Amino acid sequence: MPPVMGAGAFIMAELIGIPYVTIALSAALPAVLYFFAVGMGIHFYARREGYREMSAQEIPAWGETIRVSGFFLIPFLVLAYWLFSGFTPQYAAFWAILSTLPLAFLDESWQLDIRQVLSRVKRAVQQGARQAALIASICASAQIIIAIIAFTGLGVKVSSHILTFSGNSVFLALLLTGMTSIILGMEVPTTAAYIVAVVVGGPVLIELGVPPLAAHLFVFYLAILSAVTPPVCGAVFIAAGMAEADWVETAKFGLRLSFAAFLLPFLFALEPSLVLIGSPFAVMVTVARAALALVLLSAGFMGYLNSALEMASRLALIAAGIMILVPDFWTTVVGVMMGAFTWFASKRMARERGEISGDD
Repeated sequence: MPPVMGAGAFIMAELIGIPYVTIALSAALPAVLYFFAVGMGIHFYARREGYREMSAQEIPAWGETIRVSGFFLIPFLVLAYWLFSGFTPQYAAFWAILSTLPLAFLDESWQLDIRQVLSRVKRAVQQGARQAALIASICASAQIIIAIIAFTGLGVKVSSHILTFSGNSVFLALLLTGMTSIILGMEVPTTAAYIVAVVVGGPVLIELGVPPLAAHLFVFYLAILSAVTPPVCGAVFIAAGMAEADWVETAKFGLRLSFAAFLLPFLFALEPSLVLIGSPFAVMVTVARAALALVLLSAGFMGYLNSALEMASRLALIAAGIMILVPDFWTTVVGVMMGAFTWFASKRMARERGEISGDD
C-alpha cells in the first residue's frame, strides 16, 4: 500500500528508471481496490453469520486512537512529506529516522520518561540493523541469481519459451509469468522473488506491449501472493496460530478474501489505465468496472447478497464479476445485467424470509 510499499518498490524504481513517487501514485488505485475487496468480503461474511456492529461504548475514542497511533504516524508523515517533495528515498528515510529520536523520550501516554531512552534506542538500532542486513543479503543473493541467469542464458531461454507457449497472446504470457512469480515467491522472500521473476518475465511482457510500469507491478503483485497461497502461505500459518484455528480452513478463507490480488494484476496489465496510464475518463471507467466486479465476486465467494445465497446464485455472481472485468463492452454489459438480476432476486428472497422489510 503506497506510500510505503516495501523494499521491492524502491528496487523497482531503480530497475525501470521511474521515480518512486510515480510508482507509489500508480500503485495507489489497485491497492485501494484490493483492500476494498477484502473489506467487502468481511462485510458479506459478517452479514451471513449474523454479526452486528459494536456499541458506541466499545469503540475507542478518536483521541485515544490518535494518541496511540502517533508513534507510527509521525515518522510515516515525515517520510511521505520528503518523498512527495521529490527527494530521494534515502534522504526521506534519514529524516524519518531522526523524527523518531524525540519519541524515545516519551512513554505510551506521551509522558516524559528519561529512564527508558537508552534501552529504546538500543532496541531500535538492533532491530533496524537486523532488517537492513536481511534486505542487503536478499539483494546480494538476488544479484548472484540474476548474474547466473544472464551468464547461462537461462533468462533468454525461459523468456523465449514463454513467448512460444503463449503464441504472442498477452493473457497467456501474463498467466505463465504469474505462475513463475508465485512459484519463485514460495521459495525466496518477496524482494528477491520480484527481482528474479521480473528479469525472466518482464522483457516478455514488455515485448508484447505491456507498459514497463504495469509489467513490473504485475510481477511484484504475484511474487507477494505466496503469503496466502498454499502450500507455503506464511501469513496464513501466523494468522491461524493467533486465532487458534485450523490452518487449512484459514488458508481457504484467506484465498476467498484476497482473490482481488490475483485478478487486479491481470486487469492493470491488460488495461493500464488502472495504474494511471491513460486519460482520466478511462481511469474512472476502469475503476468503476473493477469496483463493481469486486463487489459481485466478494458476494459470490462469501455466499451473501441481501440474504444467504444458493450455489446457483453464487456462481452467477462470480460469472458476472469475471465478465465485467473482461475488456469487452458487450461482455461487460451482460455481466452487469447478470449481477443486477441476481441482486434483485436476492433482495426478493430476503423479503420472503423476513430479513428485510418491503420498504427497504
